[in-house]
Amino acid sequence: MIFIDTIRDALALPSRAASMAAPLESPFASPNHLMQVMVDDRLATGAITRSAAMRVPTVSRCRRLIVGSIARLPLVATRDGEPLGKQPRWLSRTDGELSPFHRMAWTIDDLLFYGWSLWAIRRDSDGAVIDADRVPYEMWSIDATGQVLYDGKPVSSREVCLIPSLDEGVLATGRDAISHAAELNRAAARAASTPTANIELHQTSGAPIPDDQIDALVSSWANARRGANGGVAFTNQAIEVREHGSFDAHLLVDGRNAAAVDVARAMGIPASMIDAQLPHASMTYRNAENMRNAEFVDFCLAPLMSAVIARLGMDDIVPRGVAIEFDTSDLTGVAYDETLDVPDDRNRHEA
Repeated sequence: MIFIDTIRDALALPSRAASMAAPLESPFASPNHLMQVMVDDRLATGAITRSAAMRVPTVSRCRRLIVGSIARLPLVATRDGEPLGKQPRWLSRTDGELSPFHRMAWTIDDLLFYGWSLWAIRRDSDGAVIDADRVPYEMWSIDATGQVLYDGKPVSSREVCLIPSLDEGVLATGRDAISHAAELNRAAARAASTPTANIELHQTSGAPIPDDQIDALVSSWANARRGANGGVAFTNQAIEVREHGSFDAHLLVDGRNAAAVDVARAMGIPASMIDAQLPHASMTYRNAENMRNAEFVDFCLAPLMSAVIARLGMDDIVPRGVAIEFDTSDLTGVAYDETLDVPDDRNRHEA
């Protein structure tokens, strides 16, 4: 069986249903041999999983902006800067489980988080590529020699297209910033559930209280602080309530903003696009809009887009002299009197 057919069978709904007994963290992106697998969100090394990173609001916002912007741009084959009269079919069609939009969306997702993505390809009798599907990240790996493996077995280089990003992916390069933001989010959640000062219930007299009674007393106080019983708790003459300070509101507000800026930097997004405020930033609204759009395209989207089209434009994928480009005509937005379309199997480019 050709490799791309194996991938399509694996992605088919019956196979998906059969695998639900042991579901992965995501049907499209999950840990595999290329990244550190963890039971908890973090290890002593500071590593972090994609699912943990996506629970950080800044990360999910950045991912949505980057992936959603690039994935809706059609691919175009050109020669000497001019579009070919007959476009390769695989640019605008998949005939598989995912549309061209979703194929590109999860390709960019792979590159953004992991630094690599893999496509399965089909060739005709002349060796030209006629089909291409993205291989889910958890299904493949690379051995020490650089050989692509699927289910532990080597795959011919003629049947795959391995796409490298510009770096190791944000789970590696941005793990400190993402972990810090996650910690601040958890601190904010704790502060919201127990907004008063940190409390010590100190025994001042009497026989030592047994551990089970201590646990019950602490639990009762914790519940009261969360609003149970109207926030009213009880102590006797042997228990003294001591306060040890509360969460610093300045840290939770300004600290979370600073963490959001750091995450945005790690992911290449202008801070203003995720509603994070740079310290001492001062500019007019119009200038801010113009600057952030230019930064977003030139410094955030362009590197990832370039990584994709540089690989797809190589001579093992398209004929010599042919380049692959993104049609960026819709990148800056859509007017209210127009419609929004995304690449799918009824794309404007026909084979």
